[in-house]
Amino acid sequence: MLFLLLGLSGLLSAQAGRPLTVDDASVNDVGQGHVEGWWTRAPDGSRNWTVAPAYAPIQNVELGAGLAREQKTGLETQNIQAKFRITPSQDNGCNVGAVVGTARTTGETSKGYVNALFTCNHANLGSLHTNLGALDVSSSQRIGTWGLAWERAYGVITAHVEVYGQQHDKPTWATGLRTNVLPSLQLDASVGRQSGLNLLTLGTKWIF
Repeated sequence: MLFLLLGLSGLLSAQAGRPLTVDDASVNDVGQGHVEGWWTRAPDGSRNWTVAPAYAPIQNVELGAGLAREQKTGLETQNIQAKFRITPSQDNGCNVGAVVGTARTTGETSKGYVNALFTCNHANLGSLHTNLGALDVSSSQRIGTWGLAWERAYGVITAHVEVYGQQHDKPTWATGLRTNVLPSLQLDASVGRQSGLNLLTLGTKWIF
């Protein structure tokens, strides 16, 4: 569930974005948006399709949504969220953001989540993203979530490595690449590992 929620709620900016699961602290510029779509083979062997659009109607605020469907069972998870850039993004420096949202899986009640975001950018070293949040797993239980990611451009390709997880569970490690095949169209892929099991994602991002 954590991977699905993070996959739906995160990665909604032009700087971080797919295939990262850890989110960054920026948002789209006013009037700009994007649509991400990706296929996942999760560590438990399930296969999912996800579509996640996002749009910035006003300065420093980005509204997002997501729909994920498990191929074999047809189980669906939907989410809506708002992402806030609390301090200005900096090319060489750090800034803060936050996410608040809710997600619902077929047959279950809605579950809220929050995420504090911290990003530091460096012209030569790349970008470091830190997440610290909480996820409702029931009406009476809330667990902590966390994530750390580093990304850097190498010519037309951007590479990343990340680790993320939730309270009481083993973390997921992942690495991936992304590149633009057109000015507004990105292709990406990542591989990861959790509890000795493999994770794979293949995706696209269209910017408008």
